[in-house]
Amino acid sequence: MRLLLDTQVALWWLTASRRLPAASRALIAASPCVVSVASVWEVAIKHRIGKLPVPPHRFRDEMRSAGAVILSVTDDQVLATADQPDAHADPFDRLLLAVAHVEHLVLLTADAALIALARTEPTLPVKSV
Repeated sequence: MRLLLDTQVALWWLTASRRLPAASRALIAASPCVVSVASVWEVAIKHRIGKLPVPPHRFRDEMRSAGAVILSVTDDQVLATADQPDAHADPFDRLLLAVAHVEHLVLLTADAALIALARTEPTLPVKSV
């Protein structure tokens, strides 16, 4: 299984946060991992406004060093956001769902709204941490 790491999960992994369960840590270590450039952009925005101390260059570089592939956003991924349920409004999360779908990845997330959405839409490629 190839994993697309949600931005929060990727940050927890990089910072060795205790919020990331050991089982999820083991799954990440045993799986090919991908990070969308949308997550790099999200980190850049949150860093710029002071909500996140991790600079986007460091986030990107450390994800690469850890073996994750940084995946560019494509027009097919963006177009796939139009086919998603309207139940989730966050544009970054909608894009990550579309990336997972188009690229045949499983989105690993701790986001309660995404997890709840996946329960109602079982075809969504979402796995909770």
